[in-house]
Amino acid sequence: MHTPPTWRIARENARLIGYRCRRCGFIEFPESRKTCKRCRAPSEFEEAQMGVRGRIVSFVVQHRLPEGFETPLPLAVIDLENGARVYGQMIECKSEELEVGLEVEADFRVFYDDAGLRVYSYKFHPVRG
Repeated sequence: MHTPPTWRIARENARLIGYRCRRCGFIEFPESRKTCKRCRAPSEFEEAQMGVRGRIVSFVVQHRLPEGFETPLPLAVIDLENGARVYGQMIECKSEELEVGLEVEADFRVFYDDAGLRVYSYKFHPVRG
């Protein structure tokens, strides 16, 4: 059975819905909090539909991971079209292709298996063509 945190954010995760701080505009994903991470003020949040395209601002390629992880595992910090910043796994590209500024697109995929149940999330791939 999926763990409570997985179910708690399932809707947001499946639709790339973040939460925008009404005070400073910072978008949190996937959960909203009572205090904004950026301005640190107690804030009300509003839903923000995040874009599916963005650009890499930083990345790392993991080569040594615990058993059960496939390596190399490319991960990137991505600024999406609407200003949200997310951290995601890169797919359908070689590690050598990754670079700051590369335009990428979100793709809804199986993220991992939780006791026999598939958990879906977004992975990112370079925009082609």
